[in-house]
Amino acid sequence: MSAFVRSQAPAAIMFGTRAEDLAMEPLDAEAFDPIAARLCGGAALVGYQRVLQGGLLPYGAVRSAAGVECAWRRFQQTARRIGLEVSAHEPLTLNDCLAYAGLPVPPSEDAALRALAIRSLWRWMDEVG
Repeated sequence: MSAFVRSQAPAAIMFGTRAEDLAMEPLDAEAFDPIAARLCGGAALVGYQRVLQGGLLPYGAVRSAAGVECAWRRFQQTARRIGLEVSAHEPLTLNDCLAYAGLPVPPSEDAALRALAIRSLWRWMDEVG
């Protein structure tokens, strides 16, 4: 699913795309919340840096999900367990983690490509145990 949703957040006003530049009219947050809640219902959601990613989801989506997992935290644990030398003091970006895992880095910051990269990283962590 791909959707544009209006946001009340000040950052969306400052950094967001102007509505007239979009291919479709954005949904109101109130209309999107029940859709997201149905899509996420019972699912284990995976994001990179859980607090940030979970905070970007509509309340209904987070509430209906089985949980929100953090690929960044899991990568830190996995890296220590398999002997990768990663700094405990330097924050790792998604691209850093992908490089350590030998996985391709997305060619852009497109949200869909980042989601696929997070899924690849998560599956890699499943495989290396």
